[in-house]
Amino acid sequence: MPKAYAIGLGRSGIAATKLLKREGWEVILSDRANSESLQKTQKDLEKEGLIVKLGHNLSLDSNNLPNLIVVSPGVPWDIPILVEARDRGIDTIGELELAWRYLKSFPWVGVTGTNGKTTTTSLIAAIFQAAQLNAPSCGNIGYAACELALLRQSYDWIIGEISSYQIESSFELAPKIGIWTTFTPDHLNRHKTLENYYNIKASLIKRCNYQIFNGDDPYLRNIGLQQWQNAYWTSIYGKDKLLCDPAKGVYLEDSWITAFGELIMPVNLFKMVGTHNLQNLLVAVAAARLARIDKNAISHAIATFPGVPHRLEYICTVAGIDFINDSKATNYDAAEVGLASVRSLLF
Repeated sequence: MPKAYAIGLGRSGIAATKLLKREGWEVILSDRANSESLQKTQKDLEKEGLIVKLGHNLSLDSNNLPNLIVVSPGVPWDIPILVEARDRGIDTIGELELAWRYLKSFPWVGVTGTNGKTTTTSLIAAIFQAAQLNAPSCGNIGYAACELALLRQSYDWIIGEISSYQIESSFELAPKIGIWTTFTPDHLNRHKTLENYYNIKASLIKRCNYQIFNGDDPYLRNIGLQQWQNAYWTSIYGKDKLLCDPAKGVYLEDSWITAFGELIMPVNLFKMVGTHNLQNLLVAVAAARLARIDKNAISHAIATFPGVPHRLEYICTVAGIDFINDSKATNYDAAEVGLASVRSLLF
């Protein structure tokens, strides 16, 4: 029986462990922490027949090496034990890569970027589902990817929000449609340099059959003509700002969304505020049209899309003051964009 270790007692690690056990692996789920809440989770999982070790750091015994190590996204990819494992030829991957091995027969949309991933992923899932497709979201939102494999369903599409943490531990993951929303410095405490951070995200997009870029992002726009000549580009500033032929572009013009030369819908049907959300909208429409989603389904989904919790989410008005929850703005750029989006409310 092949032997595996799953590291990280969170949703991803638990799903990976259950999937491996179902597939006939001898698997140990470990976490170096040992809190009261983790102990409760440990007891619940042990009732299901899973082996869970808390306060545990993996060591590589030459006489009993695992065949596979699966890490959760929060586990740094460069910790010494994982570097040693890779050097010794042990198959070492992330939870998303494990899920891909069981779900790669279905087409995926992969969404990455510094900001805008969650809103874009949610929009795409809403559009695909409005078209009556079985298209769940996974990754950073929705299901852990291995949970979808555990369900043993047939999916029309899988919509993945994929962070740099998940990409660096994935080597074969190759969505049919790849989207890059934005790029600004982030996670450099883990990725060390901006170039490394960029290359991690680029490695995913290069493996995709179709590549969609937000052409209004300064960094992506600057590098686009050098590295992504065959991509599909978007712009909220009209077709003249596209980095591609309009036949491969999605843009706003005269208050209408045009995709690949075809009018889709008036943009005023979309209720989310901010130019950044218009940028998210255009890349979502591009993905939908590449997937041959009907215009009516796109329009209906966009007109009824409620937004994403904690992202410029209107809460209430008290004494004439609007309270908006933007607590998911976890870096300076996201916070600045959020404030700019509600500027009219500040005066």
